Amino acid sequence: MSKQASNPMRNSLSRRQLLKLMSGTVSMVALAACAPAAPVGSSAGSSAATGVITGTSGVTTTTSGSAPAKVGGKLSVVHRREYFKEMETLFEDAVKKWGAENNVEMEVSAVASEAFEDFVAKLVAQVQAGEPPDLVYHVRLVQQLYSLDALEPVTDVVAQAEGLYGKAPAGQRFANFIDNQWYGIPYIMSGGGAYGRRSVFEAVGIDVDKDMATYDQRRDACLKATDTAKQMYGWGVTANKSGDATGFIEGVIQNWGGHYTDAGMTQITFNSPETVAAVQWLTDTYISDKYKVMIPPGIMSWTDSSNNEAYLAGNVAYTHNAASVYAKAKQDKNPVFEDTVYFETATGPLGKKLEAGGGGQFNIPKGAKNPDAAKALALHMIQPDIFLPISLISAGLFLPAYAGYYEMDEVKKALANDVNLARMGQAALGDHLGSSYPAPPSSFFDAIAAQTILTDMMAQTITQGVKPEDAVKQAADRIQKIADEQGALTK
Repeated sequence: MSKQASNPMRNSLSRRQLLKLMSGTVSMVALAACAPAAPVGSSAGSSAATGVITGTSGVTTTTSGSAPAKVGGKLSVVHRREYFKEMETLFEDAVKKWGAENNVEMEVSAVASEAFEDFVAKLVAQVQAGEPPDLVYHVRLVQQLYSLDALEPVTDVVAQAEGLYGKAPAGQRFANFIDNQWYGIPYIMSGGGAYGRRSVFEAVGIDVDKDMATYDQRRDACLKATDTAKQMYGWGVTANKSGDATGFIEGVIQNWGGHYTDAGMTQITFNSPETVAAVQWLTDTYISDKYKVMIPPGIMSWTDSSNNEAYLAGNVAYTHNAASVYAKAKQDKNPVFEDTVYFETATGPLGKKLEAGGGGQFNIPKGAKNPDAAKALALHMIQPDIFLPISLISAGLFLPAYAGYYEMDEVKKALANDVNLARMGQAALGDHLGSSYPAPPSSFFDAIAAQTILTDMMAQTITQGVKPEDAVKQAADRIQKIADEQGALTK
């Protein structure tokens, strides 16, 4: 849970500030995932318990697997674009079906997926214009939207959801519980991390369950597994501007002992020997004579979908990605699916397993015209009869976001039958603070992600020949500027 007491940005933006935000010079936000849960100890085969909401208008609505609420009116719903299109379609279909059953006129549209895109700025503009959507599904972003005074509290809905389905994981609380109120309704946890081709590594004598626990071991294993004659490149992880790259670079830096600030957020600590050592390690991975043979051509122009495509085409042995790569392989019956191993969280010189759970949530923007129906729809989407059919075919994309789900027979069976899925579920329940470590989350760290500082830094060292110590200093100066603009540091 985080405090925003030191953040002076929680007020309406001027036109000038909004334009600055939309151009990318003021902060935006961070990344994402998804999943909900059922009454503790229940099975999705039985009807979900009924949730009751009494809205500010006095209208009482119910959510039940067997008797949907007839709420009426209009509802505007926006949701993030998924890299695995089929999951996006399943979400939209469930939302539209609820609208039809409840006599609600639905407007459903997809929006940008990543922190460095334009979703936050557009939503803030809609809030200030008095025309926001009624319900938003996205991943993280809540700290940023809260700081811009764009969200309504949803503590009443989360209390009902946790009462029905158990507590939400630490990652959801870190992201959505601010100043003693919930501003996001936990929806999903998202699998993601490192994936590899078991047969490719085993063919060169590497035990994927024992010999690839550290970053150094993984890099050396990827070099050994490379066979350019067969167009098999070991290292399928880009450092170009993308959500996947940002998370990977951040993980390496933290595992070397670097971070953006100290725990109390009294100073920027990014420019440190630990960060420089991490950036040197990353740079060597991409340009040193020893390792460059394992790097696929054009990797520094890859986007978030490029590594999916290369892995699914059988051209890379190892990558970092959301669970979309695993889900797509399963859905397409790609032989890569049966050969894929999901790796547990890697460790670096710090010697700690920094395991965090990221996820997605529902938000109600400030000024939403039909908040009661929005709350009813959110509760509907997280009940087992609706959530589990989506989750159980998602292959890790839509993991449960409530503890009670992990007691359900269907979930237990799915995890028992797929060790990769079980590992993803375990990682999603981690309590590492994530990007802000060792400080609590806030919009300040979302702003760093939005300005693509880490991937810009790596582009300097990999493609422009800038020394790691100089690139780190320039990145630290940019981070300091954001802190000064936001008044983010504790005096």
